[in-house]
Amino acid sequence: MSAPHDNRLRALTHEDADFWADVVDNVLIVAVTDRKGIITYVNDKFCQISQYSREELLGHTHRILNSGEHNKTFFRDMYRTLYSGQTWHGNLCNRAKDGSHYWVATTIIPHKNANGEISGFVATRFEITELMNTKVRLKKQAATDVMTGLLNRGGFNASLVTAVEASKRRNADPQVLVMFDLDGFKPVNDIHGHHAGDEVLKTIATRLIELIGSQDAISRLGGDEFAVILHHSLKLMPLQTILNRIQNLLEEPIMLDSATVRISGSIGATPITGEESLEALQKNADVAVYAAKQAGGKQARMFTPSLHRTTMERAKILSEARQGVAQKQFEVYYQPILNARTGRIEQAEALMRWHHPERGLLSAGAFTDVFADSALAQIMETHLVQSFHDDIQKWKEAGLPSLRLAVNLSHLDLLNLEQQIDLFSEIRQLNLDPSTFMLEVTEQMLQGRRAEKSRLRLRGLAEDGFGLAMDNFGYGTVRLSTLRELPLQSLKLDRCLVRDIATDAKARSLLASLIKLGHGYNLAVTVEGVETLEEFDTVRALGVDYVQGFFISRAVSATELIRITREDAWNPAPTTA
Repeated sequence: MSAPHDNRLRALTHEDADFWADVVDNVLIVAVTDRKGIITYVNDKFCQISQYSREELLGHTHRILNSGEHNKTFFRDMYRTLYSGQTWHGNLCNRAKDGSHYWVATTIIPHKNANGEISGFVATRFEITELMNTKVRLKKQAATDVMTGLLNRGGFNASLVTAVEASKRRNADPQVLVMFDLDGFKPVNDIHGHHAGDEVLKTIATRLIELIGSQDAISRLGGDEFAVILHHSLKLMPLQTILNRIQNLLEEPIMLDSATVRISGSIGATPITGEESLEALQKNADVAVYAAKQAGGKQARMFTPSLHRTTMERAKILSEARQGVAQKQFEVYYQPILNARTGRIEQAEALMRWHHPERGLLSAGAFTDVFADSALAQIMETHLVQSFHDDIQKWKEAGLPSLRLAVNLSHLDLLNLEQQIDLFSEIRQLNLDPSTFMLEVTEQMLQGRRAEKSRLRLRGLAEDGFGLAMDNFGYGTVRLSTLRELPLQSLKLDRCLVRDIATDAKARSLLASLIKLGHGYNLAVTVEGVETLEEFDTVRALGVDYVQGFFISRAVSATELIRITREDAWNPAPTTA
């Protein structure tokens, strides 16, 4: 720069110093500190925005403005930059004298003396509170579920990251991830409409906020799935109490414009230890939710490693079952049921079998999880009906007398009106006579909130011509009035009643009473689990109508059943009783 130009600049700068000072004071917030951060100068705009007088600020550090928004790491990084002689840029949230917070975009420049040593710092700022509030609002909106006002999945994941990091600290407070979904939510949508479903979700959200409060993260992850990160709540009440209260709030009736609905939930929980990834935590909670569902729902389960093993085993068997369906490894077997009076096989219970390539022939009890998978269950049900059609045709061609087929409903969700799975419409479509089938019902199907719907469904099936039998009678707690309320044709006495009847007078007396009870209701009585000649002779002498068990035959293929029935090739002939 030339000397004349430099002189003119010096003259201009000196002449307009007051002007430029006014510009700075009206635009920028300025503070000067010594090397230790003690404030030595502030301009009027600094005093105006902070609401502190100059006298209150001079001689203090900026800690007087600490809002608590920034952690120790933030300030440590800032001071490291400044004391290295570099300029620092960033956004700061300060607290004014009245407690309100304001944001400033800040530039801090180290001031060096003639020796090049840092002697202090000059900070210039301009307010960006409105801009930051807008960003915060937009960020909150992006993390919020529009319908319920709870966190959405993105917002929840961010909260979970924070919770995991906090759990890594020494002496960290306990935290627990809780996840659940709503049982019975789909029929609310199907029957009352999506508006009603939305109201249910909003009601659940409101109840959760009232229970948990605003300090813990509550989220609607999507659909009818919710999640909570328990932290502050655990300081107020035990975990089990919280889980019980969540369960209770889910089961409280919900008033809609058109009706009152009831739902429930299956709850899973897992501790946040800081050792698991986000994916592992959520998977663990999902495993616990599944365990709660498998146990019948309406309960909470804590994650354990054994639950994880169970889930992995379930995933494996479902994968194998899908392959098995494609490769036609499943086959319907039939266990003969003998008429105790005529000695002829007149009925058979249909039982699914799996020709597993590694584990051999498996009974349904070994793959119950297959029926818990709705897609697979529907395929299996269709396969079951088609097998009935093909096997009945095969028996007719072989000249076999008509057999009545007992079908156990315990593995099928046919009584669930919410699913609207109508296996029996397929029976009609294949021109099969409904009276050929005896549908076996268990007491569990007639309990709980679906009990009345189940009864209605069963009455409808009876009107359509299907026979109904009460299965496993004597094992649980079936109300005797059920025998009167349902249009039953048959009573099947559980195998536990057969034990010791050949040697125990009390066991014989109990069995005789139940047989008499069934006959009193005009029901045909079948005894299950007969395995020895002595047991067969005893139940026959007590007046039972039908006998089923290994003494007669194990479950066999449709082809083998032809041979057994045609040749009376069941176990040794009964003695005269």
